[in-house]
Amino acid sequence: MLRFVFLKSEYEDALILGRTVKRHMLDALGVSESDAVVVGQYEEEPEEDTAVLSLDMPLVTLADIEGIARRMRAKGIKSLRLGSEDSPSKIVLGRGESGYFANAEAFLKIGDTKSYSMVYNHLRRRIIDSLLARGVEIPFADSVVIDCTADIQAGAKILPFSRIEGDARVCAGATVSASRIVGGVLSAGAEVYASHIEHSEVGAGAVVNMSHVADSKIGEGTTVGPFARLRGAAIEAKCRIGDFVEVKASALGEGAKAAHLAYIGDASVGARTNIGCGTVFCNYDGKHKHRTDVGEDCFIGANTNLVAPISVGDGAFIAAGTTLTDDVPPSSFTVGRARQTTKIR
Repeated sequence: MLRFVFLKSEYEDALILGRTVKRHMLDALGVSESDAVVVGQYEEEPEEDTAVLSLDMPLVTLADIEGIARRMRAKGIKSLRLGSEDSPSKIVLGRGESGYFANAEAFLKIGDTKSYSMVYNHLRRRIIDSLLARGVEIPFADSVVIDCTADIQAGAKILPFSRIEGDARVCAGATVSASRIVGGVLSAGAEVYASHIEHSEVGAGAVVNMSHVADSKIGEGTTVGPFARLRGAAIEAKCRIGDFVEVKASALGEGAKAAHLAYIGDASVGARTNIGCGTVFCNYDGKHKHRTDVGEDCFIGANTNLVAPISVGDGAFIAAGTTLTDDVPPSSFTVGRARQTTKIR
């Protein structure tokens, strides 16, 4: 059984498709971080079978090393360089000749931007091929980038120009198209178009269209976008977050809607409430953030300003163009705008 020794590299902490170069190598070789022997240099001849690997070869696998070692034993080769004649990486099975070297794809080293690009694309294709073998549908694989940390289930469809990053999960039956997904969960039946999703969960049947979603949860059947932004949002089922709507650190109850051009910050919005176009939750006074609570079944008219801290009771109706500075009781009608004056010229 081979012993592993790893040589430090300036590229060992470089991030490539979800993991550092070092982590790619340790995981592929089945070596834990705590058990890895990492040294600055390794000059002495080992007393036992040893693979000395510099931490700049993220394509290498245990099968590669074991296969090379078997062939070395069969041919009586005692020492073999990996990558090139002058590479510090080698397999040593005893004292003897060291004039041989292996330069297979697995031993491609990262040393500059060109080699990084070559390694990146080899690794990207390896990840894609693994997903295809598991039953993931990727019709135009050359246009898709998926991190090795992503969980893509069989039956999912990854369409051209998609980017899936981090600990994302795409369930069977989901479709991802021209999108970037970072972390989170994309449930079965969800669709994502030209969006950037990071560390978020997208519920079954939800549609995210050309939007940015970060640290958020989107419920089943909810539609988001186009051009919406969610940050720290908790959106329940069957909601509508329309174009140019931003939801920050806020929760929307089931069936709530903000169809277009609104900002909802540091707030809770009850079920079935409608947020009109141009509505702004005024959560910041220049020094501190304040909360707004809007109840269920409310109608917030277009171009309304809610100056926090403030609460709006269930079933309240706020007329368009109103600026709210005081709490609104349930089932009430509130209008607060300048009276129109029209004069004949």
